[in-house]
Amino acid sequence: MRRNHYTLSLFLLSIIFLANTSNVWAWGQTGHRAVAQVAENHLSKKAKKELEMILGDSAYLPMVSTWMDDIKSDKKYSFMYSWHYINIDEGETFEEIERSPKGDIVKAIEDMTAILEDENASMKKKGMAIKVLTHLIGDLHQPFHVGHKSDLGGNKVKVTWFGKPSNIHRVWDSEMLKSKELSYSEVALYVDRTTKEEVEKLQSASTVDMMNESFELATKYYAEVGDGKLGYRYMYDNYAVLEERIKVAGIRLAGILNRVFA
Repeated sequence: MRRNHYTLSLFLLSIIFLANTSNVWAWGQTGHRAVAQVAENHLSKKAKKELEMILGDSAYLPMVSTWMDDIKSDKKYSFMYSWHYINIDEGETFEEIERSPKGDIVKAIEDMTAILEDENASMKKKGMAIKVLTHLIGDLHQPFHVGHKSDLGGNKVKVTWFGKPSNIHRVWDSEMLKSKELSYSEVALYVDRTTKEEVEKLQSASTVDMMNESFELATKYYAEVGDGKLGYRYMYDNYAVLEERIKVAGIRLAGILNRVFA
């Protein structure tokens, strides 16, 4: 009986842990899959062929885009936890921060890209790199994944969303998208409007450039939390920015894949 009670306690603790940490991962399924669908729309024929060869039946980016969230409760992959974000506190720059020895989102993206460029890397290793890269490019374009260490990237910045308790990180991760009640394909269809010139400009950005964009946006949105009572007005003022981040992330992901598989 005591053993059953212990097992139940561990189960309940794990549920509480996941509930409190799930918002560390960005965009939710809808956002990540929308980013991946935009990327699909901009893949070259050569890149699509390479993805099919590496991923086989799973060669559809929206379906692999949430893999890093799907395995987050598996201790075997706990070493990836710090890969979802990088912290830069107010007044700091990327060059000044102390990088995590466990890795961060910038290093992980660069490492996964290097694996895809490595002709000697196994198909299994490249397959995982594609899944990780697809997810992390999405994460990097969510502003609060380049937030302050002191508040866990906005997770400790408490707000209400249409009267319900939340935090500013979660609002940008999933609350705004959920409020629209759109599928990922609908989101991608709406946001993916661009010109060839814009695509080329966006795809010229480095990983650090992408990170700095999100840090600038995070700095802006930290300052605009106000009294923390967020709802219709906040949606009206900021949803277009969220859409733009999804579009930009998808276009840049496609650019990376097109380049490494050229």
